[in-house]
Amino acid sequence: MKSPGIKPTSGIMPVPPDAVRVWRGFCLEGLDRSRFLEMLGSIFIPATVKCQVPLGLSAYLPSVLPMNKPAGVPDEIALVFYESQDAYRTAKETLAGRTYSKLHDLVFSPASLSGFPAPFGEALLPDTPYHLFDAAVDWQQGVCRVFVGVRRAPKAGSDFLADAAAWLAAERARAGRPDGAIVAASQDYLVYWEHWPDAASAARSRASTLADLAAPVLDNEAAPQTVAAGFWDRYPGLKISGGETFCFRFPRRSESL
Repeated sequence: MKSPGIKPTSGIMPVPPDAVRVWRGFCLEGLDRSRFLEMLGSIFIPATVKCQVPLGLSAYLPSVLPMNKPAGVPDEIALVFYESQDAYRTAKETLAGRTYSKLHDLVFSPASLSGFPAPFGEALLPDTPYHLFDAAVDWQQGVCRVFVGVRRAPKAGSDFLADAAAWLAAERARAGRPDGAIVAASQDYLVYWEHWPDAASAARSRASTLADLAAPVLDNEAAPQTVAAGFWDRYPGLKISGGETFCFRFPRRSESL
């Protein structure tokens, strides 16, 4: 059921590459993993769409890591794009925005990480997100891919980051590159997202070669998804089992009413 007055998405809305919260979430200590997945699907992920679209959400790409993921790798990651950084900050000043923020406490550990990405230079600092390209892109459209991998022993963490930085520098310089890319890494794992305008260009992706640097944990394209129900409708939520990546499709607030 569509919310009254909301029209289907009809156009492209590019946003700056630094207008995204790069989320790496860790399950709340003591929360059963199956309960964690159920709460993500029935509350947290759909609530992100319903709470944040009226506050300037532009694109939302969550991934839930597989049940057998290695220790130390985030349990859920996401790109949460807003119209601008100011839109995100203004959202925090609203009751809906503060309520949404408190939902994190139900499922995620205080060790979870979130931040706006900085332009990538030549090095990767641990736990710091970066964007590779300066162009504004609409991540709700096109093809989005995510890769998560872990450092292989006995490689040192500093060497792992250096090798990943070299791969990113080469990716940024090559012809036929993606039009958007976001990365965040620690000394133990790497998370890399890329965006392509269409399926034909996405065939040029080199994301699979990251497996030469890091043992793959997740490597997939985002599946289109919607949250058709409103807040007051009966809605069981999404079925989450681990290993999913979604790209939510929704009308942006500029297309509403």
